[in-house]
Order: sequence, then C-alpha cells, then structure tokens
Amino acid sequence: MDLIGIDVGGTKILGVHADERGTVLDELRVATRAERGVEAVIERIARVVEKLTPAGGVAGIGIGMPGPLDHVKGEVYSPPNLPGWVNVPIVKLLRERLALAENVPLVLVNDANAAALGEYVYGAGSERVLGRRIHNLVYFTISTGIGGGIIADGRLLTGANGLAAEMGHMVVDAFGRMCNCGNIGCLEAMASGTALAREAAVLVASTRETLIDTLAGGDPDKVTAELVSEAAREGDPLALELMEREGKLVGMGVVSAVHIFNPELVVLGGGVTNAGDLLFNPVRETVARRVQPAYRGTFDIVPAALGGRSGALGAVAAAALAAQDAQV
Repeated sequence: MDLIGIDVGGTKILGVHADERGTVLDELRVATRAERGVEAVIERIARVVEKLTPAGGVAGIGIGMPGPLDHVKGEVYSPPNLPGWVNVPIVKLLRERLALAENVPLVLVNDANAAALGEYVYGAGSERVLGRRIHNLVYFTISTGIGGGIIADGRLLTGANGLAAEMGHMVVDAFGRMCNCGNIGCLEAMASGTALAREAAVLVASTRETLIDTLAGGDPDKVTAELVSEAAREGDPLALELMEREGKLVGMGVVSAVHIFNPELVVLGGGVTNAGDLLFNPVRETVARRVQPAYRGTFDIVPAALGGRSGALGAVAAAALAAQDAQV
C-alpha cells in the first residue's frame, strides 16, 4: 500500500512516501514560506504530494498540521506559527487542488498527535521495537514549544473536537510565567526549549561565569537550548543546574500524565531531548520520587525513535488507518 504523509510546520514541510509498515520509500523537505499566505502554502503542500506520488497513485494521504484544528471537519483554526490561517478548510482545498478520487482518503491530524501515532505504530512504542504490543502511550514533544499525544486502548485520543492532548498547557506552576496561550504556569511556558533558553539568557546577562556565555559570543540574545545542552555536556555548573531544572519540570508534566492516563510507555521527543541523559535522568528521578506507589514499575520513559520523521510517519499511519476503513 502506497501512502503519503505530510508534516507541515512553521518553517518546513516534510513529506514522505511510505508503505503501511512505515518503510520510507521517498521523502521531500521544502520551506513552508508561511509569510506568503494560505494559498501559497497549500500550493507548496500540493506540489510535495505530487512529487512523492508514484505512477500508480496512493491509497491515502495524511496531513499533520499545528493546531488548533478540527480533524472531522478538516479545518485549521489560527495556528500561532501560520499567520492568516483562520478557519481554513484545508482538506477540502487540497482535495480540490489535487483532484483526488473520492475513494482516496485525505485525513487531517494535529501534528503532535501525529507524532504520537507515528511513535506508537512505527517507533518507540511499536511491537517491532518493544518486542511486545502495548495499548497505552503518552507522547511529549519538547522543542520550541511543548505538545503531545495520547494513545488510549490502542487508539489516538482526539477528544470531542480534536483538541485533546495539549500536553504543553497543563499547569505545573500556578504562580509561574505567562504562557503564549494566555494562561499562567503552563508546562510549555516553564519547560519548553524556549523557556530553557530564556532562563539561561537571564543568568548569562547577570554576568554569572558560564560556558554558555562563551558559546553565545557574550550575547544573551543568542543563547539557545542547544547551547545550554552543549555547555552541560562540557560540565559547566550553571548549564548542569539548568538541565536539572528542565528535567524536573518535564518530570512534573510526566507525573500528571501518568496519573491521568496510566500509560505503559511515556515517549519524549523534540529537540530538547537531544540532551540525552542530561534531561532523562532528572525526568526519571522526579517521576520516581513523585508518582504514586501504585504506578511504580507499570511504565517506562524512553526517547522517541523516529527523529524528525515522527510527524510525517504519524500522518502516514493515519492515512493507512483511513485507507483500511475505506476498504471495509
């Protein structure tokens, strides 16, 4: 079965042509060019689909997009990193642009949900990787922001309007920082890569001696989460403190997710997780200390396995499910 999965972000569009087993046969990455407007981005998505489509056509197409969105209506509602996308019926517009046959499913899925589905079907939560089948998984992506997805009883949890699993907007500090969503103390505001870089920049600006300052060329505005990780790997005390704090905050989010969803596996992905044990050790220590005794030993915390392809392969998985349903 030939399938196409598209992962649309604020800066790039990644498309993959894969089979139902998740084997990538071809892929294409292009710039989103979001500043050119809705029609231009839809045209770029359509061209990626066309270039990846084999001569015999495809059984289904999945589109992963940043939310908020309604996967049933196929509409996107004002994602922060896609200006001008107000109530855009992307499924209808793409189907018309591609002149798709009615029997070819075109499905829309939240990008973080897609990543969760990708890791569940083909990645860290798959039977191929684990050697056993699981049915309950929680996924966090920790990058510029924090997103996530939930697999409950073997199915992607989408909620009544496709808005479920906004993992970054659980409140971890009622007196914390203002989040871009307008709330106070969201996990995203406290523990995203952006938040980690902000905390580091404040300390660099206060003239505390740190390798982070050297790596940023003495400019606090150039401090990134990647530089904090790099300095921590070199043993810089301040960077190590920051990574410890980051891990504890992420761990608090994991504790809440474990108590609510009782997963067999917690998967952490996104750029900040490239720090490896510098992040995972304090996450695991925090969870072990704070989770209720009944949950201990019932789940594992592991890194994502699909890297930058998780969203696109999740869109493939969504397309495969839709294609199977269409054949019934």
